[in-house]
Amino acid sequence: MPNEIELKLRISARDVPKLKQHPAIKQRLVGEPLSRKLISIYYDTPDLQLLDTGLSLRVRSMSGGWFQAIKSAGHSVAGLHQRLEWEDLLTKNEPDFSKITDPHVANIFSDARLRAALKPIFIVDVMRTDWQMNYEDGTEIELSLDMGELHVDQLHEPIEEIELELKKGNTNHLFELALSLQHDIPLTIENISKAQRGYAYLKPPPIIQTLTQTINKYVSSLTKVELFQHCISELQTNQEVLLKINHTAAVYHMRTAKNMLIDLLIPSQPNSQALIDELNWLTPFLITPCDQDNYEKLKFTLQSQRYQRLFLRLGAWLYSNAIPDSINT
Repeated sequence: MPNEIELKLRISARDVPKLKQHPAIKQRLVGEPLSRKLISIYYDTPDLQLLDTGLSLRVRSMSGGWFQAIKSAGHSVAGLHQRLEWEDLLTKNEPDFSKITDPHVANIFSDARLRAALKPIFIVDVMRTDWQMNYEDGTEIELSLDMGELHVDQLHEPIEEIELELKKGNTNHLFELALSLQHDIPLTIENISKAQRGYAYLKPPPIIQTLTQTINKYVSSLTKVELFQHCISELQTNQEVLLKINHTAAVYHMRTAKNMLIDLLIPSQPNSQALIDELNWLTPFLITPCDQDNYEKLKFTLQSQRYQRLFLRLGAWLYSNAIPDSINT
């Protein structure tokens, strides 16, 4: 039951040549890049029972073989996705439930009615290029470029993204690599998986979801790491609302999360003051009530590369600095 850890970023097709020649890749590259066609078929019941259990089931054609993967929904912080994954080799292009033996998921797939109701619901068809990268400390990263389409019924959505997957070692190297690439190439943090993008067509989420109530920063049950992660998630959750509509509560939650992050940053540690300065840069845009003129400025800011870089830097800081576990220390 491996824990998949990867950083997802959107890239424009016009910037792919820059990516392929980027020195941050070339200086760590092991061997030659490998390109191959991936066709991934996602299965669920007509009423999306697997989605409701927080799982996805995928059968993928790759390098002449078929592979089955079950993934948990997991969570994402600053574009870093962490989730459980169970993968098996198949003999044909359909799910094989005999391969599902882990007790975490076997119980769900033991339901004969669920198995009978499973059918293909959408397809991801991409050309993937992989680069294998090694670091002096033993860290291994696989950089994957996916270019293709998501097919849901008669709808087609382009897939243009990078995945930086930690094979082993130091998570901070994922953010260091992303920051090096983003210095020269416009990149946008991707907080949802391909499966979530497909499901969004079948069961569109509400524009305004239940906004998390602001957490009291003195709640003793939270560690500082957990609170730091929560604040980043709050910024990202509410930014998605604000990119669609002007919503006062979302602006308020973003401002509160931003202030809490400033309080959690330790000025004596490397890069902390620079991050505090960047978080303060957001302050003039997070005003309530937000009139139409200020709302347009806020949307422009949330789509800027400076804002994307802020999140990558927050992730890098979190994984490179040891902060005390206890809120009261």
